[in-house]
Amino acid sequence: MDQRRPTLADVARVAGVSRATASRAINGAYGTSETVREHVRAVAARLGFEPHAVARALATGRGGAGRRERIEVLIVDADPAAMSAKPFYGRVLTGAMRTLGGQEISLDVRRVPEPPAGDTDPPFGRLLINMPGAASAAYARRTRTVSLGRSAPGVAFVAPDNDGGGYQAALHLVTTGRRRIGAVFGPPTPCAQERRAGFLRVMAGVAQAVTAVDGDFTRATAYAATKQLLAREPGLDAVFAACDVTAMGVLQALREAGRRVPDDVAVVGFDGSALAEAADLSSVYMPVEDEAASAVHHLLDPGLPAPARLPTSLTVRGSS
Repeated sequence: MDQRRPTLADVARVAGVSRATASRAINGAYGTSETVREHVRAVAARLGFEPHAVARALATGRGGAGRRERIEVLIVDADPAAMSAKPFYGRVLTGAMRTLGGQEISLDVRRVPEPPAGDTDPPFGRLLINMPGAASAAYARRTRTVSLGRSAPGVAFVAPDNDGGGYQAALHLVTTGRRRIGAVFGPPTPCAQERRAGFLRVMAGVAQAVTAVDGDFTRATAYAATKQLLAREPGLDAVFAACDVTAMGVLQALREAGRRVPDDVAVVGFDGSALAEAADLSSVYMPVEDEAASAVHHLLDPGLPAPARLPTSLTVRGSS
Protein backbone atom coordinates (compact mmCIF):
# COMPACT_ATOMS: atom_id res chain seq x y z
CA MET A 1 0.00 0.00 0.00
CA ASP A 2 1.34 3.43 -0.94
CA GLN A 3 1.92 5.32 2.33
CA ARG A 4 3.64 8.36 0.84
CA ARG A 5 2.25 11.76 1.70
CA PRO A 6 0.26 13.40 -1.09
CA THR A 7 2.09 16.23 -2.83
CA LEU A 8 0.97 19.46 -4.40
CA ALA A 9 1.41 17.77 -7.79
CA ASP A 10 -1.10 15.10 -6.72
CA VAL A 11 -3.61 17.77 -5.73
CA ALA A 12 -3.15 19.59 -9.01
CA ARG A 13 -3.52 16.40 -11.04
CA VAL A 14 -6.72 15.29 -9.32
CA ALA A 15 -8.18 18.80 -9.37
CA GLY A 16 -7.34 19.21 -13.04
CA VAL A 17 -5.35 22.42 -12.61
CA SER A 18 -1.71 23.46 -12.83
CA ARG A 19 0.61 23.28 -9.82
CA ALA A 20 0.78 27.07 -9.74
CA THR A 21 -3.01 27.34 -9.63
CA ALA A 22 -3.24 24.67 -6.95
CA SER A 23 -0.67 26.52 -4.84
CA ARG A 24 -2.48 29.82 -5.17
CA ALA A 25 -5.84 28.28 -4.38
CA ILE A 26 -4.61 26.50 -1.25
CA ASN A 27 -2.79 29.57 0.02
CA GLY A 28 -5.60 31.99 -0.78
CA ALA A 29 -3.35 34.01 -3.07
CA TYR A 30 -4.45 36.25 -5.95
CA GLY A 31 -5.00 34.73 -9.35
CA THR A 32 -7.78 32.21 -8.66
CA SER A 33 -11.55 32.56 -8.43
CA GLU A 34 -13.53 31.51 -5.36
CA THR A 35 -14.94 28.50 -7.26
CA VAL A 36 -11.44 27.24 -8.12
CA ARG A 37 -10.20 27.80 -4.55
CA GLU A 38 -13.07 25.80 -3.08
CA HIS A 39 -12.60 22.97 -5.58
CA VAL A 40 -8.83 22.68 -5.06
CA ARG A 41 -9.13 22.87 -1.27
CA ALA A 42 -11.79 20.13 -1.31
CA VAL A 43 -9.48 17.88 -3.33
CA ALA A 44 -6.58 18.65 -0.98
CA ALA A 45 -8.68 17.75 2.06
CA ARG A 46 -9.88 14.52 0.45
CA LEU A 47 -6.30 13.48 -0.33
CA GLY A 48 -5.03 14.50 3.10
CA PHE A 49 -2.60 17.04 1.68
CA GLU A 50 -0.84 19.27 4.22
CA PRO A 51 1.15 22.21 2.82
CA HIS A 52 4.65 22.66 4.17
CA ALA A 53 4.90 25.83 6.28
CA VAL A 54 8.00 27.15 4.50
CA ALA A 55 6.52 26.43 1.08
CA ARG A 56 3.34 28.24 2.11
CA ALA A 57 5.33 31.29 3.17
CA LEU A 58 7.19 31.40 -0.14
CA ALA A 59 4.02 30.92 -2.16
CA THR A 60 2.26 33.82 -0.48
CA GLY A 61 5.26 36.12 -0.72
CA ARG A 62 6.01 36.14 3.02
CA GLY A 63 9.18 34.12 2.84
CA GLY A 64 11.63 37.00 2.66
CA ALA A 65 12.85 39.77 0.42
CA GLY A 66 12.49 39.32 -3.31
CA ARG A 67 9.82 36.62 -3.11
CA ARG A 68 6.77 38.70 -3.97
CA GLU A 69 5.06 38.35 -7.33
CA ARG A 70 4.84 41.44 -9.50
CA ILE A 71 2.68 43.05 -12.15
CA GLU A 72 4.44 45.14 -14.76
CA VAL A 73 2.96 48.18 -16.47
CA LEU A 74 4.79 48.26 -19.80
CA ILE A 75 4.38 51.56 -21.66
CA VAL A 76 5.54 52.07 -25.24
CA ASP A 77 6.06 55.81 -25.69
CA ALA A 78 8.94 57.49 -27.49
CA ASP A 79 8.49 60.75 -25.57
CA PRO A 80 11.19 60.80 -22.84
CA ALA A 81 9.04 63.21 -20.80
CA ALA A 82 5.93 61.05 -21.15
CA MET A 83 5.58 60.03 -17.51
CA SER A 84 5.51 63.63 -16.27
CA ALA A 85 3.87 65.29 -19.27
CA LYS A 86 0.92 62.93 -19.78
CA PRO A 87 -1.56 62.65 -16.89
CA PHE A 88 -3.00 59.45 -18.39
CA TYR A 89 -0.11 57.36 -17.09
CA GLY A 90 -0.38 58.67 -13.55
CA ARG A 91 -4.09 57.90 -13.56
CA VAL A 92 -3.36 54.34 -14.73
CA LEU A 93 -0.94 53.82 -11.85
CA THR A 94 -3.43 55.27 -9.37
CA GLY A 95 -6.12 52.81 -10.45
CA ALA A 96 -3.72 49.87 -10.45
CA MET A 97 -2.29 50.65 -7.00
CA ARG A 98 -5.75 51.07 -5.50
CA THR A 99 -6.72 47.65 -6.76
CA LEU A 100 -3.56 46.01 -5.40
CA GLY A 101 -3.93 47.57 -1.95
CA GLY A 102 -3.34 44.89 0.68
CA GLN A 103 -2.14 42.32 -1.89
CA GLU A 104 1.28 40.72 -1.53
CA ILE A 105 2.25 41.84 -4.99
CA SER A 106 4.41 44.66 -6.32
CA LEU A 107 3.78 47.01 -9.23
CA ASP A 108 6.64 47.70 -11.65
CA VAL A 109 6.53 50.47 -14.27
CA ARG A 110 8.62 50.47 -17.42
CA ARG A 111 8.53 53.00 -20.27
CA VAL A 112 10.28 52.07 -23.50
CA PRO A 113 10.48 53.89 -26.85
CA GLU A 114 9.62 50.69 -28.73
CA PRO A 115 8.61 47.12 -27.83
CA PRO A 116 11.51 45.26 -26.15
CA ALA A 117 13.04 42.49 -28.21
CA GLY A 118 13.41 40.04 -25.30
CA ASP A 119 11.50 39.01 -22.22
CA THR A 120 13.91 37.13 -19.96
CA ASP A 121 12.03 37.61 -16.70
CA PRO A 122 8.26 37.58 -17.30
CA PRO A 123 6.23 38.90 -14.35
CA PHE A 124 3.11 37.30 -12.92
CA GLY A 125 1.03 39.63 -15.08
CA ARG A 126 1.49 42.56 -17.42
CA LEU A 127 -0.51 45.64 -18.44
CA LEU A 128 0.38 46.81 -21.94
CA ILE A 129 -0.06 50.42 -23.05
CA ASN A 130 0.44 51.49 -26.69
CA MET A 131 1.83 48.07 -27.57
CA PRO A 132 1.48 47.13 -31.27
CA GLY A 133 -0.77 44.18 -31.97
CA ALA A 134 1.86 41.63 -32.99
CA ALA A 135 4.01 42.41 -29.94
CA SER A 136 0.94 42.23 -27.67
CA ALA A 137 0.17 38.75 -28.92
CA ALA A 138 3.77 37.66 -28.31
CA TYR A 139 3.70 38.93 -24.72
CA ALA A 140 0.33 37.28 -24.11
CA ARG A 141 1.87 33.91 -24.93
CA ARG A 142 4.44 34.33 -22.12
CA THR A 143 2.39 35.58 -19.18
CA ARG A 144 -1.00 36.88 -18.14
CA THR A 145 -1.56 39.98 -20.22
CA VAL A 146 -4.19 42.70 -20.50
CA SER A 147 -3.91 45.59 -22.93
CA LEU A 148 -5.22 49.05 -22.12
CA GLY A 149 -6.91 49.71 -25.43
CA ARG A 150 -7.84 47.30 -28.21
CA SER A 151 -4.89 45.23 -29.37
CA ALA A 152 -4.31 41.96 -31.23
CA PRO A 153 -7.11 39.40 -31.64
CA GLY A 154 -7.21 37.11 -28.63
CA VAL A 155 -5.45 39.55 -26.28
CA ALA A 156 -7.71 40.65 -23.43
CA PHE A 157 -8.18 44.41 -23.30
CA VAL A 158 -9.96 47.15 -21.38
CA ALA A 159 -10.90 50.38 -23.13
CA PRO A 160 -13.25 53.34 -22.86
CA ASP A 161 -15.87 54.16 -25.46
CA ASN A 162 -13.48 56.22 -27.57
CA ASP A 163 -15.78 56.24 -30.58
CA GLY A 164 -18.70 57.52 -28.52
CA GLY A 165 -16.49 60.18 -26.94
CA GLY A 166 -15.36 61.48 -30.32
CA TYR A 167 -18.98 61.53 -31.44
CA GLN A 168 -20.02 63.59 -28.40
CA ALA A 169 -17.25 66.13 -29.00
CA ALA A 170 -18.21 66.63 -32.65
CA LEU A 171 -21.92 66.85 -31.89
CA HIS A 172 -21.27 69.53 -29.28
CA LEU A 173 -19.30 71.68 -31.72
CA VAL A 174 -21.85 71.33 -34.52
CA THR A 175 -24.89 71.98 -32.34
CA THR A 176 -23.31 75.11 -30.85
CA GLY A 177 -23.01 76.62 -34.30
CA ARG A 178 -19.39 75.93 -35.24
CA ARG A 179 -18.97 75.52 -38.98
CA ARG A 180 -15.26 75.69 -39.81
CA ILE A 181 -14.00 72.88 -37.67
CA GLY A 182 -10.46 71.59 -37.38
CA ALA A 183 -9.01 68.59 -35.61
CA VAL A 184 -5.64 67.50 -34.27
CA PHE A 185 -6.04 63.74 -34.23
CA GLY A 186 -3.76 61.22 -32.55
CA PRO A 187 -1.17 58.65 -33.65
CA PRO A 188 -2.11 55.43 -35.49
CA THR A 189 -3.19 53.57 -32.34
CA PRO A 190 -6.59 51.89 -31.88
CA CYS A 191 -7.76 54.39 -29.25
CA ALA A 192 -6.86 57.42 -31.39
CA GLN A 193 -8.40 55.87 -34.49
CA GLU A 194 -11.63 55.18 -32.60
CA ARG A 195 -11.86 58.81 -31.43
CA ARG A 196 -11.28 59.97 -35.00
CA ALA A 197 -13.96 57.63 -36.35
CA GLY A 198 -16.59 58.82 -33.88
CA PHE A 199 -15.78 62.46 -34.59
CA LEU A 200 -15.86 62.09 -38.36
CA ARG A 201 -19.14 60.15 -38.25
CA VAL A 202 -20.90 63.30 -37.05
CA MET A 203 -19.18 65.43 -39.67
CA ALA A 204 -20.18 63.09 -42.46
CA GLY A 205 -23.77 63.20 -41.23
CA VAL A 206 -23.95 66.97 -41.62
CA ALA A 207 -21.93 67.03 -44.85
CA GLN A 208 -19.33 69.21 -43.18
CA ALA A 209 -15.65 69.09 -44.09
CA VAL A 210 -12.98 68.92 -41.39
CA THR A 211 -9.54 70.45 -41.66
CA ALA A 212 -7.41 67.85 -39.90
CA VAL A 213 -3.80 67.17 -38.98
CA ASP A 214 -2.41 64.04 -37.34
CA GLY A 215 -0.60 64.42 -34.02
CA ASP A 216 1.15 62.19 -31.50
CA PHE A 217 -0.43 63.16 -28.16
CA THR A 218 2.37 65.63 -27.37
CA ARG A 219 2.02 69.36 -26.77
CA ALA A 220 4.82 70.40 -29.16
CA THR A 221 3.38 68.50 -32.12
CA ALA A 222 -0.12 69.84 -31.40
CA TYR A 223 1.24 73.38 -31.29
CA ALA A 224 2.82 73.00 -34.75
CA ALA A 225 -0.29 71.21 -36.06
CA THR A 226 -2.54 74.07 -34.98
CA LYS A 227 -0.37 76.55 -36.86
CA GLN A 228 -0.88 74.36 -39.93
CA LEU A 229 -4.64 74.35 -39.38
CA LEU A 230 -4.77 78.15 -39.14
CA ALA A 231 -2.68 78.52 -42.31
CA ARG A 232 -4.98 76.20 -44.23
CA GLU A 233 -8.23 77.57 -42.76
CA PRO A 234 -7.83 81.13 -41.43
CA GLY A 235 -11.53 81.25 -40.52
CA LEU A 236 -11.28 78.24 -38.22
CA ASP A 237 -13.88 78.48 -35.44
CA ALA A 238 -13.39 75.17 -33.57
CA VAL A 239 -10.72 72.56 -32.89
CA PHE A 240 -11.09 69.02 -31.57
CA ALA A 241 -7.94 67.82 -29.80
CA ALA A 242 -7.58 64.04 -29.48
CA CYS A 243 -6.27 64.30 -25.89
CA ASP A 244 -5.91 66.97 -23.21
CA VAL A 245 -2.14 67.23 -23.68
CA THR A 246 -2.79 67.90 -27.37
CA ALA A 247 -5.33 70.55 -26.37
CA MET A 248 -2.65 72.42 -24.41
CA GLY A 249 -0.62 72.83 -27.60
CA VAL A 250 -3.74 73.92 -29.48
CA LEU A 251 -4.54 76.58 -26.87
CA GLN A 252 -0.98 77.89 -26.92
CA ALA A 253 -0.95 78.28 -30.72
CA LEU A 254 -4.37 79.97 -30.74
CA ARG A 255 -3.31 82.40 -28.02
CA GLU A 256 -0.15 83.36 -29.92
CA ALA A 257 -2.20 83.87 -33.09
CA GLY A 258 -4.47 86.31 -31.26
CA ARG A 259 -7.50 83.99 -31.48
CA ARG A 260 -9.82 84.21 -28.49
CA VAL A 261 -11.17 81.02 -26.89
CA PRO A 262 -14.10 80.42 -27.10
CA ASP A 263 -15.24 83.65 -28.79
CA ASP A 264 -13.25 83.06 -31.99
CA VAL A 265 -12.38 79.37 -31.67
CA ALA A 266 -13.95 76.69 -29.48
CA VAL A 267 -11.67 73.89 -28.25
CA VAL A 268 -12.64 70.43 -26.99
CA GLY A 269 -10.15 67.88 -25.64
CA PHE A 270 -10.30 64.23 -24.66
CA ASP A 271 -9.33 62.57 -21.34
CA GLY A 272 -11.00 64.73 -18.70
CA SER A 273 -7.71 64.99 -16.82
CA ALA A 274 -6.59 67.54 -14.24
CA LEU A 275 -5.20 69.54 -17.17
CA ALA A 276 -8.74 70.04 -18.48
CA GLU A 277 -9.97 71.31 -15.13
CA ALA A 278 -7.03 73.67 -14.69
CA ALA A 279 -7.38 75.11 -18.21
CA ASP A 280 -11.20 75.36 -18.09
CA LEU A 281 -11.16 73.04 -21.09
CA SER A 282 -14.23 71.23 -22.38
CA SER A 283 -13.16 67.60 -22.54
CA VAL A 284 -14.48 64.09 -22.98
CA TYR A 285 -13.98 62.33 -19.65
CA MET A 286 -12.83 58.73 -19.63
CA PRO A 287 -12.57 56.80 -16.34
CA VAL A 288 -8.89 55.86 -16.61
CA GLU A 289 -8.58 54.76 -12.98
CA ASP A 290 -11.51 52.37 -13.43
CA GLU A 291 -9.99 51.14 -16.69
CA ALA A 292 -6.74 50.25 -14.93
CA ALA A 293 -8.58 48.67 -11.99
CA SER A 294 -10.61 46.48 -14.33
CA ALA A 295 -7.43 45.38 -16.12
CA VAL A 296 -5.70 44.44 -12.85
CA HIS A 297 -8.76 42.53 -11.63
CA HIS A 298 -8.69 40.58 -14.88
CA LEU A 299 -4.98 39.81 -14.41
CA LEU A 300 -5.61 38.53 -10.90
CA ASP A 301 -8.51 36.37 -12.02
CA PRO A 302 -8.60 35.63 -15.77
CA GLY A 303 -11.79 33.66 -15.15
CA LEU A 304 -13.72 36.90 -14.82
CA PRO A 305 -15.98 37.88 -17.75
CA ALA A 306 -14.29 39.89 -20.47
CA PRO A 307 -14.24 43.58 -19.50
CA ALA A 308 -16.81 45.80 -21.18
CA ARG A 309 -16.19 49.18 -22.76
CA LEU A 310 -16.21 51.92 -20.14
CA PRO A 311 -18.52 54.90 -20.76
CA THR A 312 -17.23 58.35 -21.72
CA SER A 313 -18.97 61.67 -21.19
CA LEU A 314 -18.37 65.22 -22.39
CA THR A 315 -17.85 67.87 -19.71
CA VAL A 316 -18.50 71.33 -21.15
CA ARG A 317 -16.37 74.13 -19.69
CA GLY A 318 -15.32 77.61 -20.71
CA SER A 319 -13.35 76.68 -23.83
CA SER A 320 -16.46 75.92 -25.87
